[in-house]
Amino acid sequence: MSSALTNIASSMLMPEDVRLEILSRLPVKSLMRLRCVCKSWYALIENPKFISKHLENFNDENAHLMISYQVYDDNGPNSVTSLFKDKTLVDLSYENIQRPISRELLGPYDGIFCLCDGGLITLWNPATKECRTLPNYKKNLPAFATFLKRNAIFGLCDGSGDYKVVFICKLWNEKIQDAYEHAHVAVYTSSTDSWRVSKGNIKWIPYVFESYYNNANLNGVFYWFVSRAGDFHSKLILLFRISDEEFQEIQRPCIPYTPFESLAPLNGSIALLHLDESNQYIEIWVMNEMNWIQQFAIGPFLGVKSPCGFWKNNAVLMDSNNGKLLLYDLVVQEVRDLGRFSSGELGAAILIYCYKESLIRLKGEEEDSLSDSFDIPWHIMGEY
Repeated sequence: MSSALTNIASSMLMPEDVRLEILSRLPVKSLMRLRCVCKSWYALIENPKFISKHLENFNDENAHLMISYQVYDDNGPNSVTSLFKDKTLVDLSYENIQRPISRELLGPYDGIFCLCDGGLITLWNPATKECRTLPNYKKNLPAFATFLKRNAIFGLCDGSGDYKVVFICKLWNEKIQDAYEHAHVAVYTSSTDSWRVSKGNIKWIPYVFESYYNNANLNGVFYWFVSRAGDFHSKLILLFRISDEEFQEIQRPCIPYTPFESLAPLNGSIALLHLDESNQYIEIWVMNEMNWIQQFAIGPFLGVKSPCGFWKNNAVLMDSNNGKLLLYDLVVQEVRDLGRFSSGELGAAILIYCYKESLIRLKGEEEDSLSDSFDIPWHIMGEY
């Protein structure tokens, strides 16, 4: 028996909990190869509980920085997605990632991105390179309705392996040439492969979203900046719990509204980053039991357009007026230039994503294939 097969056979003798712990800490690329070793490992790596454990182990410390931005050529703007190779950002080299379709990139949620193209939503797992296009939602729209703005969020149902996609969209009425006042809501579940209304039978919500890109996700709860329909000055934060599919509005901190704000997780809480244009300081407010507390203020930062979010709880990422992505280290209190990625023009923002690998499968078992794998000597492995 070869040394490789001897090592595999030895690993079979490990206590199951030890084997589980070791495997759950391996990168996705390695696990996708190990699925081909034997039937028991294939079953383990495909198990929803193992996938959830792998997600838990690949926490923020194992995240990589991914960014999305636009570059311009003779054919107009092109969307580019780049992944920084070094998760510590000591090495600033990156590689460009090919998206399945060049449309809005929303997420990631448990390592899965949503790409919206009209009524079609494509789920994309960059780690496994799998995609899944959901049933077209456009046929569920009211008569004369077309999409004006779209947002989609994704969440895994605890322990079941089933997942939901919540589609929130602003609609345009072609007949009266005006926008619908309320946002439309629909829920997709992978177990039924179909769309439905939410559990609370909510099809419309009376809010205008300030930005469909600027949202935060913490433990299956999603947060957006909104205003009430018909009342532009009513600036609020809307949250949505993906488990019970309930919306709830919460008040902002008692600070003037500015479009140069962002929401992001920080040390297990939701934080609001607010750029005070009068003094160029960034205020960081943290929500504690539904109350906002100002944690600290940093700056001043000359030439900063907007705070983008946090990097691993100890740094703030900022978009500058000249298209550079900046990182402010909260510990050493220094600014680093991560590179220039956009023209710096209004609307040409750099979008950041804290990307953690995920084993979540987007294809059904009937679509899965090991045809690209090597021949497995099951008789040697003792697996039948």
